[in-house]
Amino acid sequence: MKLKHKFALFVIYFILFLAITAMIDYYAYDGIPPWIFITISFVGAVISAQIHAKSKQKTKADELAKDLEEII
Repeated sequence: MKLKHKFALFVIYFILFLAITAMIDYYAYDGIPPWIFITISFVGAVISAQIHAKSKQKTKADELAKDLEEII
């Protein structure tokens, strides 16, 4: 797997985690600082991209990453 594809997978997973944690932050009524959610999203995206790269299975995330690679 190319580095460009791994980076694209990371971006896809980061956006996914960021959207989920943004909804959690919205409903937390500013009780939790936003930097915690950004950190959780970053760590989750790194772990997810590594697990995905090791699994070597094609998923919808690969299709999205391929589209993103064309843009990059």
